[in-house]
Amino acid sequence: MTKGDVYKVLKEEHENVKELIKETIETKNTSKYPEIKKQLQAHMTNEENFLYPPMEFVDEETVKKNEYEHDIVWRKLLYLDNASQNDEEWMLNLKELNDLLIKHIEREENKLFPEASDALSEEAEEDILKLMEEEKSNLM
Repeated sequence: MTKGDVYKVLKEEHENVKELIKETIETKNTSKYPEIKKQLQAHMTNEENFLYPPMEFVDEETVKKNEYEHDIVWRKLLYLDNASQNDEEWMLNLKELNDLLIKHIEREENKLFPEASDALSEEAEEDILKLMEEEKSNLM
């Protein structure tokens, strides 16, 4: 592992989820929603448990904003779970989720990740990545 690998993994996860959501919206085929949900849950849990805590000391405001947005995503997922996928509202909520995620991901990748890269040692990044990989294998 090298410095920055943890951010590469997180960015790959971002791209995977964005692509799945985009495809779902474009095709109006909701069959990939379980995969979207599973990937988002694992990704957000890892960020909340392993990346955000050490970053609170570096940029508490950005971390708090990201946590707030994660709360909205969790609620959207709960709504999507309980609503009929045949309902027009379901797709509108998925689009809202997509819009939120695009802004959220942009802030993480352009602000939080560079700050984390500056603040965290290579060893700390490796530890975070190992913990995230272990947790992801438990969640997926």
